[in-house]
Amino acid sequence: MKIISLHIYHFGALKDCKLTLDRSGFQWLFGENEAGKTTLMDFIKCILFGFPLKNQSKRQYDPKDGSRIGGKITVEHTKLGIWTIERISGTKAAGDVIIYDETGQQKDESFLIQLLDGMDQSLFTGAYCFGLDGLQKLDKLTSEELGNFLLSTAISGDRDLLGIELTFEKKQSVLFKKTGKKPVINEKLEQLKSAAQSLQKLKEKNENYQIIEKQKESLEIKIQETSRDLALIQKELRSIKRLFELRLVLEKYKQLNHELKAFGTIKPTFPENGIQRYEQWQKEVSLLNGEMQYIEDRLAKIDRDQQVLETDGRLLSYQKDIKQLFNKLPQYEHLQEQLISLNSQIDEWRGQESGLFETIGETWHHEDLKKMSLSLSSLQEQEELLKQHNAILEKKRRLEDDLEDSRVKLENLEKEEAERKALLLPEEELARYEQEKNKKYQKQAFPAYAWMLPVISAVVLIWSGWSSENTAVMYAGIMLLLLAGGLAIITGKKAIVPQDNTLRTNQRYLEEEENRKLWIQLTAALKHENNVYLQIAKQLDYLEIEEAKVNEKTERWAEQYRYTGDKEKLMLSGYMNTLMKIKEVIKQKENAINKLKNTEAELDQLNNEASKLAYYLEMEAVEDFKKLIEAMYTKLEHQLKNEAESEHLRKSFSELSERKDSLSKQIHSINDRIAKLWNEAEADTEEAYYDIGKKNAAFIKVSNERDALNNQLQSLGFEPHEIDTMAEKMTEKYEETVQLFEDLERKEVLQKDEHTAATEDKAKLHWELKNLLEDGTYSEHLHRYELLKDEWNLLVKKWASLRLAQHALQKVKEDYQKTKLPAVLETSSVYFSKITEDEYQSISFTDANELVVLKEDGTRFYPHELSRGTAEQVYLSIRLAVAANAGPAGFPILMDDIAVNFDQNRARRTLSLIQEIAQDRQVLFFTCHSHLEPLVPNVPFIHWLEGSVLAEK
Repeated sequence: MKIISLHIYHFGALKDCKLTLDRSGFQWLFGENEAGKTTLMDFIKCILFGFPLKNQSKRQYDPKDGSRIGGKITVEHTKLGIWTIERISGTKAAGDVIIYDETGQQKDESFLIQLLDGMDQSLFTGAYCFGLDGLQKLDKLTSEELGNFLLSTAISGDRDLLGIELTFEKKQSVLFKKTGKKPVINEKLEQLKSAAQSLQKLKEKNENYQIIEKQKESLEIKIQETSRDLALIQKELRSIKRLFELRLVLEKYKQLNHELKAFGTIKPTFPENGIQRYEQWQKEVSLLNGEMQYIEDRLAKIDRDQQVLETDGRLLSYQKDIKQLFNKLPQYEHLQEQLISLNSQIDEWRGQESGLFETIGETWHHEDLKKMSLSLSSLQEQEELLKQHNAILEKKRRLEDDLEDSRVKLENLEKEEAERKALLLPEEELARYEQEKNKKYQKQAFPAYAWMLPVISAVVLIWSGWSSENTAVMYAGIMLLLLAGGLAIITGKKAIVPQDNTLRTNQRYLEEEENRKLWIQLTAALKHENNVYLQIAKQLDYLEIEEAKVNEKTERWAEQYRYTGDKEKLMLSGYMNTLMKIKEVIKQKENAINKLKNTEAELDQLNNEASKLAYYLEMEAVEDFKKLIEAMYTKLEHQLKNEAESEHLRKSFSELSERKDSLSKQIHSINDRIAKLWNEAEADTEEAYYDIGKKNAAFIKVSNERDALNNQLQSLGFEPHEIDTMAEKMTEKYEETVQLFEDLERKEVLQKDEHTAATEDKAKLHWELKNLLEDGTYSEHLHRYELLKDEWNLLVKKWASLRLAQHALQKVKEDYQKTKLPAVLETSSVYFSKITEDEYQSISFTDANELVVLKEDGTRFYPHELSRGTAEQVYLSIRLAVAANAGPAGFPILMDDIAVNFDQNRARRTLSLIQEIAQDRQVLFFTCHSHLEPLVPNVPFIHWLEGSVLAEK
């Protein structure tokens, strides 16, 4: 089997990591400390064999963020093909496993055993997946322990076999030792011996014990009989005492029985609650008769009232028309108010119309205004023309003001220029002044730094020559100083200038220069202002053109929108708004006039309807519509009221008649029931009925009291037949009952004395038995002896099973030593010899099952006598040999830095050996030492860096 690739979903600190491996051969997996090499190695083991349980001491890899642990590995089997093993933590403790091939076909977890060629976790951990910590365990074992450890590893793949064997020995020693005292079986054997001796002593005391036990049993029987008799006597005494307590109740019960007998034979035919029912029905008949009289009076009154009421049928036939006109009274009043309001509005609109015409100073015909189209767009165009016209006027006004200001300024500048020009010198005098000015010169003084710089340089040279004792430099400095002095004297003489040359400037020429400068400035200003004046005049000409264009647009606008008024007024602000208001006022006035006409028509129609209705009803017509309609409606309401009252009377008469019939039936029914009561009581008169009822009520009262006492006594637990007997004992046989009570008291005292004597005798016998049983009863000791014997038998069986298991394990070891161990030792010897370059020849076991290695010269060494590195090489050789001989062929081997303690030569030979073994299987070597890579060239090198994979060759 080969591991092709793996994908870590989340495992410890590794998350979403992918790695692709070569399908065969030796491969490096390099990573720094804490890069996750050991985690990656454990990931492969967990995906193949399951996650560790929570209660195990193995390292847990649950992510810190609470995510589920899981991932997948893709493997290639020589016979089964390529399969992917995916394991995620879920319902099972070891994780939920899904196994599928490239086509998506899935298999259950049992297929995993077949895919791994029967490899189990113990063998894989012992021989196929190991690290430095497994090799370093050798230092802590003796030679014999090391031999047993390696032997168990060769058999099972791990040191589990050695642990099991040690466990067997430990548990056997805890259970039994031939010469020991503390083991459990030894202690139980001593306890059995002691229990057998105690049991023999108690067996001798057992005969006296049986005799006393029989005497005690006879006394117990006697005590039971006296207790039973005493209980019967005490029960009878309690019963009689209870009779005495109930004496008054029983006497009352007896008395009520005598009273019931005194009534003799009472006919049970008197109705139940006959008196109450008779009196209740009598009251009901009286009330019904009263109500009957009231109804008859009401019927007579209704008949009289109906004769008084009169109705007008013709008026009622026009009921709908009258109500409609009456309902239109608010409408009529509203129309009148609307008529007044419309007249007022029309007058107001006419006033506004006249005022607006006065505002614009002209009068328009209504038809002209209607023809003129004043839409929103036309008003916007007119408003835009008005804005342009006003803007042109505003610019024109400002330019005219600027033009006037420029003209005034221009005149002032011309006047100043003429005055300043008059102050200038003539041309001949000015030319002469210029000639004299050109002849003048002023000789400039030689600058001081011209001779000061040579002086400073000379001083520097003299100081440098003196300090460095260089006479040539010093002399050069002296010569330069003399030259600078001569130059200073010459320049001083030339710097003297006559004072007369600096004062030759004439005051007149200075004034001439000043006047000429001012004249030139005025001339320039005059020219600039003249240009400004011309520019403003040109702008005014442009505005005249723009104004003409605006007027032309205004003419076109008036023609387009049928404006017939004065064109100049179109350029007046607010003129068009006023025309719009006039047009709106005229429209409102015309609407009001039309509305006025409609209102007058509605009022005429209502008046005509009222007049017609008055004519039909033969009522006097009046001009006031409201009064006429109200009069009609008042008469109609009166008639409707009479009709409603008449209808109400008819309805009431019908209801009262029905009620009268119902009352008659009720009175007749009650009289029938009263007659039935009399018949049941066999009474002819009311007086006889009352006598029979009172006698029956008295009988029922006494009977109820007797029954209540009877129920009370029964609730106390007495039977009905016992109650009569008890009452007789407390009345007629009271003296006999008292005598019986006294006799029972005497018997109670005698029984108590006899019970006390028997109890004391029993206590004495119990004390004697207690003395015999100080060391426990024979049966208790016998029971304890049997329990100890059973416990001893169980322990012996357990020891025997452990002994048998140890024997079987020893047999397995012996069989392995005879069959497979020689091949493992031979292969491991070859591997170890290659690692040590034939310095050691073989690895073998002594007769005492101790591991030894044989050197080239024949010297034997135990593993603890070897260096740590050499001992680790021995263990590595045996593990590789187990993988080659015991496990499935071609299964991958995983190693984690097993060459840390190897020197360079043995590390090279070890890696070469691993590379040789990797020709037949896949070997993954995890390490953090990059210096090992050059020892075995041409091996794929994978750099594992914090979860990211970079393959290097």
